[in-house]
Amino acid sequence: MLRAMLANRILIAAACTALCVGPALASGSGHEGGEQAPASRQERLTSADSWLPMPTLSACILNRTTTDATIIVDMGIDVPDATLRRHANANGPRIRDALRTALTTYANTYYRMHTSPDPATVTRLLQQAVDQTLGARGGRVLLVNIMFQRRQGL
Repeated sequence: MLRAMLANRILIAAACTALCVGPALASGSGHEGGEQAPASRQERLTSADSWLPMPTLSACILNRTTTDATIIVDMGIDVPDATLRRHANANGPRIRDALRTALTTYANTYYRMHTSPDPATVTRLLQQAVDQTLGARGGRVLLVNIMFQRRQGL
């Protein structure tokens, strides 16, 4: 009796696994033909070779000794020139540092409480940071998303 119950449980577990895996295999989610799914959400934005995705950037808005809110930016850089793109890839950490610094500058210098973030000013500051870090123009900052999160209770 105990063996029959154990065998039934194993059979039910195998059937549930087959039911879950079957639709995934039928949907073509496998990686046939050497194709690999993009590693991140940023890479799915475009298939252009000139697109350099950047990590999500965030900056706290300070008010005396507390953090009132956070500005979060999703973005990338479009660099059509192959030589400049190689230079940008090689200097990725410097570019990300410059972008974080520019966003922090916006959050604590340009942003006014109880207003929406200004995409034009954010883009201008980020573009200046990219141009200065690359040492040349040619990489265009493209904002994907700007979010503003206010601390609860404010």
